[in-house]
Amino acid sequence: METNNLAKNFNAKTLFLFALPTMIMMLFESLYSIVDGIFVARLVNIDAFASINIVMPAILFFMGTGTMFGVGGGAIIAKKMGEKKYKEANSDFSLITLVLLCVSLIDILIGFIFMEEILQRLGATKILMPYAKSYFQVILFGLLAFMGQFLFQSFFIVAGEPKMGLISVLSAGFTNIVLDYIFIAWFGMGIEGAAYATVISSAIPTVIGIIFFFNPKRTLCFTLPKCNFKIIAQSSINGSSSLVNFLATAVIAFLFNHAMLRLLGELGVAAVTIIAYTDYLFNSLFLGYCVGIAPVVSFNLGAQNRQRIEYVMKNGFITITALSLLTVFFMLLFSSDIVKIFSQNNSVLYDIALTGFIIFAFKYLLSGTNILISVLFTSFSKGKISTVTAFIRTFGLIVPMVLLLPSRIGVYGVWIAMPVAEFIIFFAGLFLFNKIIKIRQIA
Repeated sequence: METNNLAKNFNAKTLFLFALPTMIMMLFESLYSIVDGIFVARLVNIDAFASINIVMPAILFFMGTGTMFGVGGGAIIAKKMGEKKYKEANSDFSLITLVLLCVSLIDILIGFIFMEEILQRLGATKILMPYAKSYFQVILFGLLAFMGQFLFQSFFIVAGEPKMGLISVLSAGFTNIVLDYIFIAWFGMGIEGAAYATVISSAIPTVIGIIFFFNPKRTLCFTLPKCNFKIIAQSSINGSSSLVNFLATAVIAFLFNHAMLRLLGELGVAAVTIIAYTDYLFNSLFLGYCVGIAPVVSFNLGAQNRQRIEYVMKNGFITITALSLLTVFFMLLFSSDIVKIFSQNNSVLYDIALTGFIIFAFKYLLSGTNILISVLFTSFSKGKISTVTAFIRTFGLIVPMVLLLPSRIGVYGVWIAMPVAEFIIFFAGLFLFNKIIKIRQIA
């Protein structure tokens, strides 16, 4: 059996290089979603572009479910591998994959039965409904592949092979871009073409994952699973913070859409969509690094290597701080150019989005650290704490602000809600982290 790369004695450089494939993977994953938006905005129309953001909360739920099982189950399985319980780890991994398959089928059924009601509740107007429906039904057809890629990208890292995740996502990304052009520009399929491109490209990481994990020589591979409801419950609870974070993003998108529809109409939703795409891009950079190093922490927790855990955590906070400062600098420097890509010569949309873009940029000073703290809680199997902080961030801070501030100060209230919430949750997260994660008690 192969030696797992998680057992290496990492230094600052090798730790970053180990996480780098996951960072690139998640960046490309977000980039090829953004490409959908660019093609739709430029080759279809602004209403079709805005309708993608209407569907986004449902899509985020699907992404969150796959990530929940991947990150939550991955932390538990990496710990077992550190304890050299490989047979048990493989059985649990196979069971988690099977359960996600069943969950996907249930989601498909519910989505088709209640499609119009779901889209109406998400804010689809008469203008946006046809576009939203066309996009959503194609996503549902390919949901098994769509959710599978988020599961396997976590387990590639647990298997000590993050490069496989990178290869699969790069392949999917280039495929998505080519198919976007073929389906939308050549065949004139409109927003449906963007959805088909997304679904087909999503199948690539899923198929690669299935082939990869069917190899019995891997340290992590498919095997005949044992029915163990406890591991499913533990994985769900431990990874629930990831699901809550995705649901939080979905709730925020929903509230932003409704606030902007009320204040500025469909153009306001289009402006929020531009911000949502860039937010997805930069959050994926932070999340990629954090998810990339998390299995190293879990593995060494199982191996009871206190010194290596301390080193990984210290370097994690230093790296995330550097990435945060670079992100804010980049956003402020290129804000106008980025907004122009989506605004399609619409000066009103450009002005709305640019203002929001500049204000929104300051959330990234601390959002990366907040993501790292949340992922580290999961790595230590403290998923409940991570879920509570995510819940407080969303329903205790952002939701009241988005409901209250726009009625008091208009559109600016929408833009400042997120930066203020990130600053507050930063101090709450640090307090909980120092209070609960006591490294000296790990080993």
